[in-house]
Amino acid sequence: MLVPDGRILVTGGNGFIGGHMARHLARVGQYKIRVVDISKTAYLEPPTGVEVVIGNLCDPAICARAMHGVNAVLHFAATMGGMGVIHSANDFTIYQENHRMTLNLLAAAESAGAQLFFYASSACVYPDSLQGPGNEDVSLKEDDVWQQLPPCPQGLYGLEKLNTESVLFQYRSRLQIRIARFHNIYGPGGCWVGGREKAPAAFLRKAIALKRSGSLTDGIEVWGSGTQRRSFCFIDDAIEAIVTLIQSDCQEIVNIGDDRSVTIRQLADIAVRCAGLRDPANIQYRYVHDKPIGVASRNSNNDRVRRLLGWSPKTSLEEGMCRTGEWISKEMDKVLVRLKEPERVDMLRQYATSKKVDLQADAITFAILLPITSRGTASPENCLVNLARFAQSLAVSTADDVARLGTRYRVRIYLAIDNDDMFLLSDNGNRAEQVLRQEGSWEISTIVCNYPRGHVCALWRVCAREAWKDRADYVTLMGDDVVLLDPSWMSTVVRAFEQMSVEHGVPPGFGCIAFTDTSFPGMPTFPVVHRTHMDIFGGEVIPDIFVNQDGDPFLFQLYRRWGCSRMISPRVSNAVGGGEDARYQKVSAVGWTFGPLSDATAAVEAWLREHRPDVERKLTLDVVIPCYRVHLGYMDRFLALRSSPTCTVMFIVIVDDPCSPNIATLMGKYAHRPDVRIRVNAQNLGASASRNRGLQESSAEWVIFLDDDVTPEDNVLVEAEKAIRANPKAAGFVGTALFPVADTIATAAIHLAGVTYFWDIARKRADDDDLPWGVTANLIARRDKEDNIVFDLRFPKTGGGEDIDYCRRKRNFSMADGGNGFCAAPNVVVTHPWWNHGRRYWWRFYVWSKGDGALVAMYPEYTYRQVVPNSAEVLVLCVVATIGSCGVSLLLHGATTRVLQIALHGARACIAVLVTNILHDVYRHGWRNIDRTGALNMSLGGWALFLAIIESTFIRIFSEYGRLVGMIERREFGAVGRSFDWFTNRAGDGPRREENQNRLQRVGLWILILAVWYHA
Repeated sequence: MLVPDGRILVTGGNGFIGGHMARHLARVGQYKIRVVDISKTAYLEPPTGVEVVIGNLCDPAICARAMHGVNAVLHFAATMGGMGVIHSANDFTIYQENHRMTLNLLAAAESAGAQLFFYASSACVYPDSLQGPGNEDVSLKEDDVWQQLPPCPQGLYGLEKLNTESVLFQYRSRLQIRIARFHNIYGPGGCWVGGREKAPAAFLRKAIALKRSGSLTDGIEVWGSGTQRRSFCFIDDAIEAIVTLIQSDCQEIVNIGDDRSVTIRQLADIAVRCAGLRDPANIQYRYVHDKPIGVASRNSNNDRVRRLLGWSPKTSLEEGMCRTGEWISKEMDKVLVRLKEPERVDMLRQYATSKKVDLQADAITFAILLPITSRGTASPENCLVNLARFAQSLAVSTADDVARLGTRYRVRIYLAIDNDDMFLLSDNGNRAEQVLRQEGSWEISTIVCNYPRGHVCALWRVCAREAWKDRADYVTLMGDDVVLLDPSWMSTVVRAFEQMSVEHGVPPGFGCIAFTDTSFPGMPTFPVVHRTHMDIFGGEVIPDIFVNQDGDPFLFQLYRRWGCSRMISPRVSNAVGGGEDARYQKVSAVGWTFGPLSDATAAVEAWLREHRPDVERKLTLDVVIPCYRVHLGYMDRFLALRSSPTCTVMFIVIVDDPCSPNIATLMGKYAHRPDVRIRVNAQNLGASASRNRGLQESSAEWVIFLDDDVTPEDNVLVEAEKAIRANPKAAGFVGTALFPVADTIATAAIHLAGVTYFWDIARKRADDDDLPWGVTANLIARRDKEDNIVFDLRFPKTGGGEDIDYCRRKRNFSMADGGNGFCAAPNVVVTHPWWNHGRRYWWRFYVWSKGDGALVAMYPEYTYRQVVPNSAEVLVLCVVATIGSCGVSLLLHGATTRVLQIALHGARACIAVLVTNILHDVYRHGWRNIDRTGALNMSLGGWALFLAIIESTFIRIFSEYGRLVGMIERREFGAVGRSFDWFTNRAGDGPRREENQNRLQRVGLWILILAVWYHA
């Protein structure tokens, strides 16, 4: 009996009878329910509060896990079905799997201390001799099993059930054993299509499909003559009987079935009426005599179950069939509503017939696509040596899966050989096939191809197409130089696809799985795709643009857009190719991350709209980090960032110092991650070149550039996604880059000099959807448009102007394409440290300015004429005038006294320039623009602030000097005397007027100081 508050294990809990039982027990509310099933899906909505274990009961470990803490076992799980499954071709498989499940469960039940074991047996245990053509009125009693000795049940399915009953009787001293023999249980929630359904569901499906199609002349298919007799018990009655049995002290075997039998033709007539068709007499029946039909007559004798349990079925066959038909009709409509008319017609045609299931042929088939060549090695024989090594690894790595019970696997190899490869296609036969057969591979198809040498992707396509036509479930590209290193990789692939389907709500088989390639860690090589992918693309695995490179990452990146790309732990070793040299000239598919990937994405989206419209595409965002310092602390912070579930992120680290001692540690820690790609430049190329390489490595719709020394907020990727989704037509987004509090004179001077103004421009102009530009320390850019815009390498390697140029060109392309400019993303926040650890270092600003001065000549539309020279130009003019005057004086007069006087005047002028700028900056920061000064993130005051203002003057002049030097070095003499509007005309004339005002005030003050100095 069941113990109140005890834990009950229902095996096959996602199936028909087990599912109904679990739902019933859950409704009672007196027990803890755990279900175990090999299938993750069920026709019935799973009951709430029920623990679910997914696994194969042929595995003792799964049984032990499922049995932990269980008081009672209700064992419904079985490899079974109607006559489409229970036939001689499947006998041995059924016996093996069902018996193994029960023995494993029994051992686990005894070990776990379970008290009760209920076993779902079958009416198939009864002798064939009692169910022949002359026994139309047979009524099978429980003891009739032994009327014929030795017993002769219906096939090995019935024999296994009978033998298991005998095994269970041996356990009666250790467990409370309850056994029921089911007679054709039917009802809502059972299998109704695919070959495993029983007669009631099959006839109802056919009748409903006939009505839906409107073509009554097609008739209804009947296996056999239709005179076979059966009794059918409705599921609700069966559940009531089971509950009564397990709650009783009855230790005898009982039949659970209806004792009213009908012919199969009569059952079909009832189905026709339930489907709402006209008089069955007007329906044409098509009798099929080459399909299994089972025994001639079977009916349950219910005398014992009535006597011991007081149970009798209450639901008439007509009522039960109508209720079942209503459920099947709804299930059918769920399928048909997603189909277009031609597909709907074809599906209804399929529903009109029943399938015979071959469990071995119905195994999960992996197609190994194997292009091979005898060329490219020292000796043609090496190809066969490599092939033998591959075949050995294939046999070893698939042995466990192939031998597994419960879920069946098979392997089929598709060889692709060049038609002129006379070594492999010799007069003595196909040498490659011979080698494979010697190593135990028997299912082989050879495709002789005529493609240019090295066109591996063409061979991949033709092999995949053949595998698709052969209805292979999964296809994966291999090579004769590949070695599979780990066992059970096929079941691992299947589980990975199942997990993606559950996690992301995508159809079964949707996605891409990649092996772990020991020769190219982190790179998604050797992808596995399901037949679903081939269906979406009409049998084409990859587009024609691919020659022999990039097909693997194409598939991985395609399904990444739905979060359905995954790298599994089973490893492969690729002796030739991968990241190293191949036996052919590598040809990349230029631009595949743009048009081809976008077109494929659109095709998948269109397919999903028809088959799973509720599935939404994720945003793809790549983080590009040009890295010179390779500071592991910063790297750990970057690579620990997490996105939201609706965004998929990849980290691309470009190491620009190939001599860094931290590269090996970085690789060892992160290179294995499929979401991390680490590339090392052969030499120091600079930040712009490294960002360009990051863009080339990326396949995402968007990239976010982060400097390698910033500290991002934990939510930076989430906020980036929010900004993108709010403005999907933007060219990009400018994030906020903050600095620590300026608590020293050196760091405060940097703020006061104005060189950090644009670092937090996103906060200053938070509502702007067309910001002038943003710093690349925290910049998001659209990447899915083939605009050919990269960072211009004319700018300095350490930076200076390249960010402005990049943003302007991206912005202009976007606007011309109907998009927007760069929007503010104030909540995308990083913190940048003070350069040189906060120590004084002005050279950086000089180099920056030297580079950004090129913008004046590049973008004349954003420049303006200075009313007077800037401070650096005045200083240079003073120095040049002084040196020139001294030279002229020496030539004309030759007297050094006059030269010294001229030099003194020049020095006075230069000193006056510096004093003027200091005084003016004190005036600006301390009085005129004191509100701006107060807004700066500084903690200084008093004399320290005064000294910081003085230092900021020198930083500003040094920057202006760098800009002037750059123009002269580039011979941009026409740019001298012109300034770049950092706001690119977006702030009106205000910034220009203020800057010219400052220059006029400085020059005026300079003249005044000189006049006073000389007058004094």
